[in-house]
Amino acid sequence: MAPELEYPAPGNLIRRTNLLIILCCLLLSGCRSGTTNTAPTIELIRIPQEDEGGTGKMAAIEGRVTGARPGQQIVLFARSGAWYLQPFTEQPFTKIQPDSTWRNSTHLGTEYAAMLVEPEYRTPAVTDVLPNRGGGVIAVAVAPGEARLLLPVFWQTWWFRLLGGLACLFALLAFHCLRLRQLARQLNARFDERLEERTRIAQDLHDTLLQGFLSASMQLYVAVEQLPEDSPAKSRLNQVQQLMERVIEEGRNTVQGLRSITADSLDLAQAFSRIPQEFAGQNEGGEQVRCRVTVKGRSRPLHPIIRDEVYRIGREALINAFRHSITKRIEVELKYSVRHLRVSIRDDGGAIENRAMRARREESIELARHLSERARRIGARLKVRSLATAGTEIELSIPSRAAYLNQSPRPHRWLANLSPLRVMSRLRKSETEEDG
Repeated sequence: MAPELEYPAPGNLIRRTNLLIILCCLLLSGCRSGTTNTAPTIELIRIPQEDEGGTGKMAAIEGRVTGARPGQQIVLFARSGAWYLQPFTEQPFTKIQPDSTWRNSTHLGTEYAAMLVEPEYRTPAVTDVLPNRGGGVIAVAVAPGEARLLLPVFWQTWWFRLLGGLACLFALLAFHCLRLRQLARQLNARFDERLEERTRIAQDLHDTLLQGFLSASMQLYVAVEQLPEDSPAKSRLNQVQQLMERVIEEGRNTVQGLRSITADSLDLAQAFSRIPQEFAGQNEGGEQVRCRVTVKGRSRPLHPIIRDEVYRIGREALINAFRHSITKRIEVELKYSVRHLRVSIRDDGGAIENRAMRARREESIELARHLSERARRIGARLKVRSLATAGTEIELSIPSRAAYLNQSPRPHRWLANLSPLRVMSRLRKSETEEDG
C-alpha cells in the first residue's frame, strides 16, 4: 500500500510567499540606498566676498568632502570673466585633510568653484566653461561670492552731510552779519556827512541870518527909543521888536539843535509834550484836548538825525490831530525795545457826520503818503490806520541798529537783524540819500 502524501494548506502557502517577496524587496532597497550614499559630494563652508577679481586681492575658501577616496584632491576656480585656476597655476591642487575638510587661498571673483578630481587629472589654467563630471572629475560645487557690505565713504555718511549743512548755514550767517556791518558802517559814514553838513549850515545861519536879525533888532530898538511916548506907532513897533526877539531866540535854538551831536539836546518825550502848548491844549473847534505822552522801556540815546526826523514826523502827525475839531483825546507812546524804536500816535476821532468823516479820511491818506516818504529816508516803517469810530493811529518803527546811538554789536542781536526787509530798507535809505 502506497504511503499518503501530506500537502500544506493553501492559506499557509500564500503567507509564506508574501513573506518571501517582502524580504526580497527589503534587500533590493538596501542595496540601492547603499549605492546612492556612496557618491562623493563637495560642500563649500566658507565663501569669499563677491568682487570683480584681480591679482592683488585674495581670501580664504574652505569646504568639506563626503565619500572621497584616498589620492583624490580638490581643484579650485574663481571667475573673473573666465574661470581661473586657483590659487596659482603651479599649485593647482588642494589636499583633503583626514577629517574630510580642505582649505586654501583664492583670488577674488564673482563666483567660486571646487572640483573633486583624480590624481592624474590635468587641470586647465583658464577656461570659459567648467568641466562636468567624468574624465577624472568626480564632483563639482559652484557658489556665488558673498555680497559685500558696502560701507559708505565718510562724505556719504549722515553726520558728514549734517556738518556740511551746518557749515553752509553758519557761512551764510557770517556773510549776512558781515554785510550788515558793512551797511551799518556806510550808514554811519553818511550820518557823519550829514552832521557835518548840518553843522556847516548852522554856522552859516548864525553868521548871516541871525546876525542880520540881531542887527535889525538893535536898530529897531534905537528907533523905538527915539519916538515920543505918546506916538501911536510906538506900541506897534514894540510888538514887532518882541516878535523879532522871539524869532531870534527860536533861530538860536534851531542852530543849536543843528550843531548838537548829543542825544540830550532833544528828548522826544519832552518835545512831544511841548507841542500841545502851541495850541493851548485845544483843537480848532476850541474844545479841550487831552494829550498824554507815555514812555515804555529804558530810554536810550538816539542818533541825532534819526531823532530829529522822528520828531518832525511825530510833530506833523500831532498837528494834524489838533487841526480837527473832532479830536478829544490824543495818546503818544514811545517804546524803546531791543529791536525797535516805536512811536505810536492815536486820537479818538469821536462821533462825526459822514461828510467830515470822508474829509478826514482823505486827509489821513494824504498824510500817510507824505509821512511814508519821510520815514523811508531813515529806513523806518510807517503804518497809518484810520477807522470811522476809532480815529487815526500812526505807528513809526525804526530798527534799533539805525536808531540808537553807539550801538555795540552783541551776539544775541545778530539774529534780530537778519531780516532781508531790514537790509532792503537800509539799501533804499542809502539810495534816497544819494539821490538827495
